[in-house]
This record gives sequence, structure tokens and C-alpha cells, in this order.
Amino acid sequence: MFATSTFIDAITVTGTHAPECDECEGGGTVTYPHGPHERTRECNACHGTGQYLPCPACSDGTSPGTGDTCPICEGFATLT
Repeated sequence: MFATSTFIDAITVTGTHAPECDECEGGGTVTYPHGPHERTRECNACHGTGQYLPCPACSDGTSPGTGDTCPICEGFATLT
């Protein structure tokens, strides 16, 4: 199953807001060198949301033991 652009709200699952993503500093994008220029891409950690909270039920988007898609994060392994 492929992840969609819908993300699970951390408030719904944990009762707290997801903190600002450390990798993109909350911007949702990261800049990287590409030859003599710089390019911008969506942050891999937060998927462009600017917030990142690891899923409390899994580490990779699958339910431990069953290998099915995690019902908490729906396969994203993060909450926003």
C-alpha cells in the first residue's frame, strides 16, 4: 500500500501537537547543493508538513508482528 498525501494528526492520537521538524526547521522543504546551484525538495522526515512526531506504535509504518500497515499512522511512521 502506498502512502497518500493525508497525514494523521498527532492531537488525535497522542493528545499533543507534533513538534517542529528538526531536519527542515519547520519549513517543510530542505535545500541541498546540486553542482554550482542549490535545489529545494520536500523534507523526507516530515513529508513537507513542517512537523514531525514518530509514530508511538511502529517504527516503519507496519504493525510489529503482523507486517500489516500500522493502523495508528496509516503507514507513514510519523504523525503531524
